Amino acid sequence: MRYMKGSVSLGIRDSDLLHQVADARYITHNQLFQLARVRLVEFDRPVFNWRIRRLVNGGLLRKQVLPYLGADALYSITRGGIHALEELGITFLGGYVEREKDPSEAQIPHVLELNRIRLALERSRTLRHWTSEVFIRVLNLSPVHGYAKAYDAVANVSLGNGLWADFAIEYERTLKSEQKYQKILEAIESETRLQTILYLTPSYVILSSLRWYFERTRRDVLFALVDDFKKDVLDTQVENARTRRRLPLRDALTRIVSQPNTAASG
Repeated sequence: MRYMKGSVSLGIRDSDLLHQVADARYITHNQLFQLARVRLVEFDRPVFNWRIRRLVNGGLLRKQVLPYLGADALYSITRGGIHALEELGITFLGGYVEREKDPSEAQIPHVLELNRIRLALERSRTLRHWTSEVFIRVLNLSPVHGYAKAYDAVANVSLGNGLWADFAIEYERTLKSEQKYQKILEAIESETRLQTILYLTPSYVILSSLRWYFERTRRDVLFALVDDFKKDVLDTQVENARTRRRLPLRDALTRIVSQPNTAASG
């Protein structure tokens, strides 16, 4: 079959790559290849490079070169890429992209670190499902399926022995004002879909500040350093905001999911 000049014929692997870029908002070339490899989408680097080049040349992905990323290109999805996903039956993204502007360049480091957090979970083979902030914002338009706030992500992981746990992930790169944390605390207290929120921080200064802000919460809010999490994943030592108890994340999640669900009642 012949295609019109300038058109791009999308296969399953191409659509998966577009989907991953749309979910992440921003992702580097190397991160996208690692994600494609761990998700069994593409193993051959030259073939992967060719696929990405086609998507960029076809106007479905936008490529940027930023000085602080060195030789690693940065990708985001274009309006044409969103329309291509919609044609393939992936429709949840379009309405959101129409309503919201892309993150500013100042948010790119935050997004790229979230990609690294996801890759750590993917490599651990414990991750069953990753819900990105993009999709969470769409869900939050629903009075039935929404979360209490737009978390950075929600992860569903295997704890072993047939146990699964859902928890929100928040990467706190910089501190917010006390007023903003008060609003976040109020939102978390009203959460009905999740029992656990994990805050990951780049420094102990930020972690200790968060611990002070959330010490009055009735929820299971956990804290850990992001570098520890990327290395140890579910074996990461976390601290509970309420009890100040330190234990591996896997044990904290196992204890929480083994208890009666109290998220709705508070």
